[in-house]
Amino acid sequence: MFYRRNWIAVIAVILGLIMFMPVAQAQRQDFETIQCNVATVNYVHISPDLAITSRDMHGIVQSTHESKLFDNGSRHGVMVYKRIDRNVSWNGFIKTMAPDGEFIIWEFSGDSQQGGSTGKAVYGTGKWKGVKGEYKTKSLTSGKPIVPNIQPFCEKAVGWIELPK
Repeated sequence: MFYRRNWIAVIAVILGLIMFMPVAQAQRQDFETIQCNVATVNYVHISPDLAITSRDMHGIVQSTHESKLFDNGSRHGVMVYKRIDRNVSWNGFIKTMAPDGEFIIWEFSGDSQQGGSTGKAVYGTGKWKGVKGEYKTKSLTSGKPIVPNIQPFCEKAVGWIELPK
């Protein structure tokens, strides 16, 4: 009986300590940006019923959210674009770099039915090491190419990131 009472007391103390242990929580931040890019288009095949191209994109990010997350950032990405009849789809990777040189690499995909892209964070450096996050984009505008095979465009991105604590 003496041993049973001791075990109950030890278990009660352990459970009490576990209940009050601080739990590390991720730090979630929302963002909203306007991203303007210029894409160099390389044609693999182009015909009325099929187009396959790659695009090398460069641009800049302006934050429109109070957090100013990614404000004045730079972007570089690669994308593969496919059009079969009127159905368009694309996928690729984009590197978003902060003014301090730290960056996040995002994997994205989209199609003409969705009308934009969905991206997920796959890698981060420095303060963004271990980052998780997602975003969705909507096209804002695209310009008429002033130089052959160069496509200027701007899009709005809304998303979130979580940083390990």
